[in-house]
Amino acid sequence: MKHLFTAPRAALLCALPMLLAGCDQQPPAAATPPVAAMTIPLCVNDECAVLDQNGAFRVAPGSEYTQIYTQPFTDAFIFGRGDYWHLASGDGKRVIRADITDSLYALTPGLFGFVRDGKVGVMDEQGKEVQPAIFDTVFVGGDNQFIVYEIDELRGILTPKGEKVSEAVFDSTYVREDFAKRGNWVLAERQEQHWGYNLQTQVLRQLDFDTILSAADEHLVVSREGTTGKGLADAAGNLVIPFGRYWLGMPGGGLVAFRDGYDKPCGYLDYQGKVVIEAQYQSCETFGKTGGMVQLQGDDGGRGKAGMIGQDGKWLIEPEFDSVGDAGMGLLGMSGHRAGFNHIGKLQNAFQATYGTVDLDQGKVLFQPTYQQIGLVAPKRFAFTELKSPRKTVKLFGMPSEAPTFGLMDDQGKVLVKPEQYVSYKLLADGHHLLAAEGSSTDALRALYDLDGKLLVPAKWQDVTVDEARGAIFGYRVEGNGDDAVRTLRALYRLDGSVVFDTNRLPCGAEQVVDGKGQVLWPKDAQAYCPAPEPVAEAS
Repeated sequence: MKHLFTAPRAALLCALPMLLAGCDQQPPAAATPPVAAMTIPLCVNDECAVLDQNGAFRVAPGSEYTQIYTQPFTDAFIFGRGDYWHLASGDGKRVIRADITDSLYALTPGLFGFVRDGKVGVMDEQGKEVQPAIFDTVFVGGDNQFIVYEIDELRGILTPKGEKVSEAVFDSTYVREDFAKRGNWVLAERQEQHWGYNLQTQVLRQLDFDTILSAADEHLVVSREGTTGKGLADAAGNLVIPFGRYWLGMPGGGLVAFRDGYDKPCGYLDYQGKVVIEAQYQSCETFGKTGGMVQLQGDDGGRGKAGMIGQDGKWLIEPEFDSVGDAGMGLLGMSGHRAGFNHIGKLQNAFQATYGTVDLDQGKVLFQPTYQQIGLVAPKRFAFTELKSPRKTVKLFGMPSEAPTFGLMDDQGKVLVKPEQYVSYKLLADGHHLLAAEGSSTDALRALYDLDGKLLVPAKWQDVTVDEARGAIFGYRVEGNGDDAVRTLRALYRLDGSVVFDTNRLPCGAEQVVDGKGQVLWPKDAQAYCPAPEPVAEAS
């Protein structure tokens, strides 16, 4: 029996190219993936509940669970009762594990440190012991990239999933670093031996160096205490240029800049240490695929003009710029290496310069130096501020400071976000989202944008995290700064930014949870949770 179907009229017309031409149907937009099943503990006004991924109650407020560990779980949650933490099923109807520990803290996502008989172990969110309680202490390294444990003042390494990488044999390890800037190597010391653990390849090996100064283009600029000069290593940690050069720049385009003394000119080596471009410049930036920016020596011994040369040393862009440097954008302004780009500047007067961007891979100026500041924050996305852009007061190192506001534009100069509200942008680890900050401190409000400049989460929370595997965006309130900061889950969004549930705070400080339509979930009367006013003393 044949099955008949009816096609949409537009599809039938476009199937007749001899009769009609130019049917330009746009493919339908990809549907937002559903949020994965979760149990999400939430506590407001000293009252706790457990929601699911749709914002429905799994455990209603007012239950026996008055102290809950507030972070997303798969189908369980951790609660406190008496002097211990326990594990309950997602609906709260049964206790899966009782008396787990009297001390619990979060490690990498899905893992917790727990204490038993004075020793620390690692467990997952289902209460399974990933590592037994045999450590003196356990803590997270990098940005949730690995775990460090200590036994008798010696350190060992675990993966983010708690798998053992090494025994406790290291006297010291680097823990608080942006390891992407160090070639993803975690360095460690063992009885005067130098070791490294690569976070990407998960290789642990002995090294010939103890410091990584910079990393790019699959190479590392390195040094070693007691050895004169810098050397170059490949991505696997093998020394390819021996120590001896006074200075080595950031590798790029198959070349690395060098200088043989503080007041010596700079040139370029290949990755085998052969001089490719003789030392003759005041400053030498990182090469891209086509060229590199260099600055001539001025007549008075200062800096001359800067331009672009190719690997043969010939000018690709004649020297016309007054300054050149890294193309990134940080809280303190233009800084941070971005492969394939540099910023360029021109003096407007003795006190002011304007800046642009040069593309080292294409060998051309991408943006003329007309901006107050400009920097690459994501592929083909630039943060910028103009001389006319508004400024705002922010906290910098705890002190009030005036900072320019930055907008966002694409590599064609199309403005995606106007420079009105934010002082910085940060590309998240997923590579698809930008966190825009209203200030520089931990407790400053942050908004979430996609790379097309679409606002997904407004600047309501101090931290916003994206969990693409779960199809979820979480909003966290952060109170305090540094090690004293307290981070609490307050909202859940879908990946398109639509609200699953949100938390609103009344002027008195009481909170109220609402669903995606703004309907109140709990408490119905938030005013009842407002603190009682302080009694006023009667006049005598």
